[in-house]
Amino acid sequence: MTTFATGSIPLTTRHEMMLGAVAAEQFDAGYRHLRGSNFVDRSTLLTARQRILGVCASAQGEPVVAGMAASILHGSAWYDDDFSIELVRPATGSGRPAKGTITHRFDIDPADWCIVDSVRVTTPLRTAFDIGRMQPPWRALGYLDALARATELDTRDLARYADAQRRRRHVRQIRELAPLVDARAESPPESWVRLLMVRSELPTPDLQIVVTNRSGNPFARIDLGYEALKIGVEYDGGDFHSSQEQSARDESRDASLRELGWIMIRVDRRRLRDEPFGIVVEIVKAMRARGAY
Repeated sequence: MTTFATGSIPLTTRHEMMLGAVAAEQFDAGYRHLRGSNFVDRSTLLTARQRILGVCASAQGEPVVAGMAASILHGSAWYDDDFSIELVRPATGSGRPAKGTITHRFDIDPADWCIVDSVRVTTPLRTAFDIGRMQPPWRALGYLDALARATELDTRDLARYADAQRRRRHVRQIRELAPLVDARAESPPESWVRLLMVRSELPTPDLQIVVTNRSGNPFARIDLGYEALKIGVEYDGGDFHSSQEQSARDESRDASLRELGWIMIRVDRRRLRDEPFGIVVEIVKAMRARGAY
């Protein structure tokens, strides 16, 4: 029976199993490689957090977890499924990175790391500085919003930290994105749409707009838009809005919003990728229809 791992992960080495008189074929069938000489039972399903902790448990020395893996350990809920585990090690040393990990060799300032689950991890501030320089910018903003939502990240501290790192690669990007970070964003695509609007010189949108019915009871929460103009912009994720049942609920909700005078603009991955200008034009038309620009 396949189960999710809870708590610490039971790691096994091939040598330990050979001592138990387990044939190599049986071992390969029953265990999968995690890192180095450590394996985990194939029936165990690991969460992203557990995979990171398992890798750290089998890593030599005391590396510092950085990048996306650090963001996950700090509680961020948004990440790529194929993320790599970045480990920072001292500048002096040798050895090759294991599969699924990226090793950086430099001496990290002790002020830039903390302890999470008994593992050295870059602080939320340093983690934000690292993921905020990822390319492209819209991807970085999505990760920054998610990290801010999970931690008490102060964007003013992030801006000051970036100012002190002027010679680092893509530091200009993090300095531009820092003022835009918003912990209220509930998914990276919402962050992407917001960045598109800001870079298109549209007014900064309101986020997570709660709408009440005529009886004063909340019945809808709109991703972003302009509450004063009753213009809402929503991102439809394919994994959530593609079913007929969900589409019917969306249409019923939008009909209720239209009855209350709302203009609803829906964005999906295809539109955001192929016709971002068309999204901006639709928003501008809606604003002009309401007497604003």
